[in-house]
Amino acid sequence: MTTYPDKAIKYINENYRKYIDILKKLVEIPTVSATNTKEMMDCASLLSSILKEQGARVEVKSFGGHPLVLGEIGSGSNSIVIYNHYDVQPPEPLESWDTPPFELTMRDGKLYGRGASDNKGNIAARLGALDAVLPFIDELGLRIKFVFEGEEEVGSPTFPKAVEEKSDFLVAQGGIWETGYVGRDGRLGITLGFKGMLYIEIIFRGAARDTHSGNAPLVPNPAWDLVRMLTHLKDAMGRILVPGFHEGIKSEFLEDAEKLIEDLDPKRLIELKKDLQIEHFVGGLEGIDAFKALMTMPSLNICGLYAGYTGKGAKTVIPSYAGVKIDIRPVPGQDPNMILENLKRYLKDLGFGHAEVNIHSMYPAGYTKPGEKVVEASIKAAERVYGVPPVVTPLSGGSGPIYLFTDVLKVPMTGAGVGYYGSRSHAPNENIRVEDFINGMKHVALLLIEYASMLNEAESD
Repeated sequence: MTTYPDKAIKYINENYRKYIDILKKLVEIPTVSATNTKEMMDCASLLSSILKEQGARVEVKSFGGHPLVLGEIGSGSNSIVIYNHYDVQPPEPLESWDTPPFELTMRDGKLYGRGASDNKGNIAARLGALDAVLPFIDELGLRIKFVFEGEEEVGSPTFPKAVEEKSDFLVAQGGIWETGYVGRDGRLGITLGFKGMLYIEIIFRGAARDTHSGNAPLVPNPAWDLVRMLTHLKDAMGRILVPGFHEGIKSEFLEDAEKLIEDLDPKRLIELKKDLQIEHFVGGLEGIDAFKALMTMPSLNICGLYAGYTGKGAKTVIPSYAGVKIDIRPVPGQDPNMILENLKRYLKDLGFGHAEVNIHSMYPAGYTKPGEKVVEASIKAAERVYGVPPVVTPLSGGSGPIYLFTDVLKVPMTGAGVGYYGSRSHAPNENIRVEDFINGMKHVALLLIEYASMLNEAESD
């Protein structure tokens, strides 16, 4: 297998522009899963066509929501599953984009467009990695499975059903998760897990309609209920006040996480503050404590607030309703249902039992232990491609339905990706660097080769 990596790298160096063209086609389809429907099927059909051209066996199926694309190529006894999502976040605010969000634009060595880093750039790069190893996939003894989801950005509501129905297809010895980012030090970040998600909306209601604010001495204003309620969720130091909020965290996860965190460079935190133009983190956290808070503790965040009139000029009203959207991110071992029940009980005890609590999405966290073969293969491949060891972290601050693989299907997952510290995922001017796109392609190709070698050696032993 010593020549396989060289062949894969040669192919990618000579053909990477083909996959930039594929990324261009993907970005042009506005797959905003929160609002669009036809576009989702258009993108699923495009991905299906590309996989079929590569020789894959493909199925496109809806499990009650946007279509899922499943592809399989190779006939080896060792299989690896590659997960990505083709849906994207809304592009707003549109006025903050320098170029149209759904038009891939290249300038200064970067590729701009919604989904460039999250997650269409990774899809295109992995399709390129597949082509790079296709000539010798049977010699590697590999069976590569692709899963392209269309609902990740809205909480993957029908993906659990898909995993249940397609569990036989999705089972593999290992897998590659959707994303990864290169830091300012040139090292690829490999994340071994993702937090869960409990996205809720809390609404307070008052009068039957908005009322003249001259009635303020008499008519209850639900915005005051909202403000008072929020002060009971976190204190001034950022400590979460909901009883039982930190219960259930898996001790084994904490042990694995703390070992990995010890090797992290505090300079990354300094760079983050500089990039975001903030002077300090919440509660004055620094160093190891900051990493632990980010990677091992559940979080609670206000995503948005609304009440009354917020347009230009003045409008004197008492709003008839007020609300807040909150994301809560559990860590491995925690049950989001339990967190929700504790929160509801807490609100009732505080006198806010009349608040409506609506659930938009909910799923637990998942992670992979650092000693898994697929993780080792990812690390070795990254060292060769990037020239430096990757930064391995236990858990992302963000969320994703990785638990369906790690906990339900029992498939260990590793990270890989084409993003970098300035990719601006979910924000205007989302972008990736062409160099990272090429390296990301090479990383996945060499990961596949290295992983196949490890599995073949284990079988021979």
